[in-house]
Amino acid sequence: MLTKPNLSSTTLYASSEEMQSHAVRFIMAEKNIEREVVTLKADQIPEEVLEINPCQTLPTLCDRGMVLYDLSVIAEYLDERFPFPPLLPVDPIEKAEKRLLIFRFTRATNCWYELVDTIQTGSKKNASRARKILTSNLIELTPLFAYQPYFKSDEMTIVDACLAPLLWRLKKLDINLGSKAKPIHDYANRIFSKSSFKESLADCEKEYNL
Repeated sequence: MLTKPNLSSTTLYASSEEMQSHAVRFIMAEKNIEREVVTLKADQIPEEVLEINPCQTLPTLCDRGMVLYDLSVIAEYLDERFPFPPLLPVDPIEKAEKRLLIFRFTRATNCWYELVDTIQTGSKKNASRARKILTSNLIELTPLFAYQPYFKSDEMTIVDACLAPLLWRLKKLDINLGSKAKPIHDYANRIFSKSSFKESLADCEKEYNL
């Protein structure tokens, strides 16, 4: 039985399969945050966690007496609370651009995260349609992966932390971008080779890209 959450410690309640949880684990590993990660199933969240998160979602972060949920909120909080290495630029224009990309990829209607969810849980027809859309969207943005080490940046940002879990799952999603997407493959391999990314993988996730 799960003990009552200790709100004074840094504890992440996360799914071992969902991309949002993976992204937060990646951010915490990149920042080398001392933390406890409690792995849960998204459809079996225990009462102790439901009591502190009325939205009944994962990931849920407890820190300094605060309870946070929503990927963007958690990510920005962690970046300000643990400022090294910074994962958002200081310049307000550049920061706004990164926030918009995060919204576009993870929360907007028909965003990439939503398409992945449809591929995994939707009907065969809807999954096939979502797979085609996601494949097309990725290929269209191939040039943006070509010119800088990270996505539109010389340094890793939260945008990369959100993209990495998706790219890691492409084989599991039965998506093959082909040779024309070499810049995406090169980008993904740079991310996957980071020790923090390897550390962020749950046991089941390690098999996704074999």
